Amino acid sequence: MATRKSEDLTVHVGSVAPLGSDCRYLDALLAAKIQLLVPLIIIYLTSYVGLTVLAGFAKTTMAYKIVGPLNLGLILILFNYALAWILALVYVRVAGRTYDPEVERLRASMEKSRQ
Repeated sequence: MATRKSEDLTVHVGSVAPLGSDCRYLDALLAAKIQLLVPLIIIYLTSYVGLTVLAGFAKTTMAYKIVGPLNLGLILILFNYALAWILALVYVRVAGRTYDPEVERLRASMEKSRQ
């Protein structure tokens, strides 16, 4: 549970309470993270809903044989699985290189200010 007081910029999340610039920095970090997550989520949901709509309304198109027993529907399902893994790997890579070091720096700064 999080509480926020705008007059002294206090944010309580568990036992951590960043103050002042740390709070603003945390807000900026969360905003940057959301800027990455929103497009990834939109890409995946568009693919997932599109596949569902095609499966429901374009059955003859989805049944089109590509090679042997593989049809277009199965290929698109496999594409959806691959897309989910690719998007997850993109997020992990960006988070590991960008957000995790910044979170560690912020954590060290907050622990230093608490002492």
